[in-house]
Amino acid sequence: MRLRGQVNEVMSGVIIAKDGNDHDVRILCTWNANGPADTTGPISWQSIDICFREISRSPSFVWATNAEDTSLLIEGSADELNRVDPQSLGSTAAFQFLLDCLVAAGREHGCVGRLVVPQSRGYIVRSDIIPLRLLDCRPVAGIVGFARPHQFFEGESICIKTLHQVLNTFAVSAGGMLLKQINTDKTTLDSQLEDLDVELRNRLSFPWLLTQRPKRKTLALVEGGRRSPDYRGNGETVFTAAEALGIDMVVLDNPGHWLEGPRWAHWRKAFLPIECTLQSDEVFTRRVVDAIRAYDGHIDGLVTFCDHYQEPVAAAALELSLPACSPEAFALATDKFRLRLFEGHEAYEASSVQEATNIILEHNLEFPLIFKPRTGYLSEGVFRVESLAQVEDAVQSINVERHGTAFAIERYCDGPEVDANFILCDGEVLHFEVSDEFPKGADVNGNGNVESFIELGGVFPSCLPVDELALLRDSLHRSLCQMGFRDGVFHLEARVANSSMEFTKKDNVLDLTERSVPVKGKPSVWLIEVNPRPPGIEVSDVLKHTYGIDYWGVGLLFGLQDRQRVRQLSHTFLQGPQYWSETIFIPVEKGGIFDSEDVCLELFSRRPDLAECVSWYHCHYSKGARVPDPRTTGVFSWAAHFNIFSRSSRAHLLEIADCIKKEVKFSII
Repeated sequence: MRLRGQVNEVMSGVIIAKDGNDHDVRILCTWNANGPADTTGPISWQSIDICFREISRSPSFVWATNAEDTSLLIEGSADELNRVDPQSLGSTAAFQFLLDCLVAAGREHGCVGRLVVPQSRGYIVRSDIIPLRLLDCRPVAGIVGFARPHQFFEGESICIKTLHQVLNTFAVSAGGMLLKQINTDKTTLDSQLEDLDVELRNRLSFPWLLTQRPKRKTLALVEGGRRSPDYRGNGETVFTAAEALGIDMVVLDNPGHWLEGPRWAHWRKAFLPIECTLQSDEVFTRRVVDAIRAYDGHIDGLVTFCDHYQEPVAAAALELSLPACSPEAFALATDKFRLRLFEGHEAYEASSVQEATNIILEHNLEFPLIFKPRTGYLSEGVFRVESLAQVEDAVQSINVERHGTAFAIERYCDGPEVDANFILCDGEVLHFEVSDEFPKGADVNGNGNVESFIELGGVFPSCLPVDELALLRDSLHRSLCQMGFRDGVFHLEARVANSSMEFTKKDNVLDLTERSVPVKGKPSVWLIEVNPRPPGIEVSDVLKHTYGIDYWGVGLLFGLQDRQRVRQLSHTFLQGPQYWSETIFIPVEKGGIFDSEDVCLELFSRRPDLAECVSWYHCHYSKGARVPDPRTTGVFSWAAHFNIFSRSSRAHLLEIADCIKKEVKFSII
């Protein structure tokens, strides 16, 4: 098979793979070194396309399960054989990628792999930048990063005439990708490769190399993640990002935490056991300070991504002379009552049914009202009150052990709800995006069977009008700056009062449409809450796939004041979001014993067509697990979660989502 650009002599060579019993397979390799990419960004690269096709195989040859059990040899002249190993390719990742290509060479038409070789000089911004930016890239079946953290690339021009020289380029490549099933037709293959060229320009046209070598630093993290990777916790996201960024992690968490044992020890430099409870006060600050001062090692930064630890951890960082935002800003952001007053809106605080009733009567408050815990989370205890008769139910719905007794009373806004995510650096908005949140079960236009404000899902990007998106950006940015925030990743929830859009059903599918009756008054932003941290793992993952930005990785860099890399890693794709995407949360409606196997895998077994549209999923309960009843405990949870996408249209995305919601099946007894 000839690759594009090969108009003269077809350059080729043979790789021989041998198993443990000395049986072998011979693979013909042909290649083409393309010219430097035509990119609008500051980084230039050259791609090398290699076609692998199996030409002979011993009848008993079997590919080994472990890479180290396979011997690779380059067939030279005069029966000369040169061994290929991870050292010669620069990394074990590169060696495994080559093996994957050789295995795929046994397909009917062989396979094509592509290497990306930087032509600019510099240090890689994070070692996995190639697989990170090529998530869900249509032309490829798999992507592997070859780089080491902080690796320097010389930017040397590539000239290849022998197979040995081809394999040498693995060591100077940032990563490799394997194309999806190819066709023998040259025109079709050329088209596939041209599509990949377009994708690379779209995804890599930003500064992903540094002119100065980053210093390897140590970051202390309070609360390392409640769930291990076995249970789809955010730990894998946080610690693999730290690894790729070349950051050493010191973790402070409860004794017996999953990171304390040997299994995940490679993700952290040290584990400092401290008591991490729901308390958020000077005692907790002192606990953190004492633990770090007792640590026999250097710490460059201190962060937490846990809401109720933000204020005391910021205070601890300042006491330790480490970079931190003002604790007062965190205190304001995480207090629903103070935040409402700060925004200039009417709000009241109460701690009992009688107090709340007196406030409503004394101030002649109009219904509907919202009751919410001052320092709550997961929308637990948030209640829409339509009359005095519902006040007692609203107060009793708050789980005081989790959220305390104090709650805020405020006006209910019925405008479309959004999630808005910001990356700020020196007060400047580096990245901003908005998703449309579906009405909750307790909204006046409620969607779902659970009458609460538990998350049901959202669509990316928003379809609100441009002027309303600009209003959200400017208003929320102003609020963050006035609160004292200039740097960081922020996840905000808001509504647009007097929006020109409303949720309606068309063909039984719910979505935002233009209002049938125009509202009186101009649109305005109603800030619900500020989370001074990256979005939760489900939303962060869909953002990473949709926009190419890893919010958790950027959050780690802020903890070290690494502003240069923050700026470089806040670039979205050149052409914006790569597709429409949606988060789907399947809420639990009652308590009991979970009596189903993995909800997501069961769905995929019945509907593999739906699985093709899912980028991430998680079943929250295993069979036999106890599920808290949201009606009696005030504790909300989900049975499953799906991140889905469509490259066709928003309407197609919503159809997929509607189908998944109807098809998911589970039992609680």
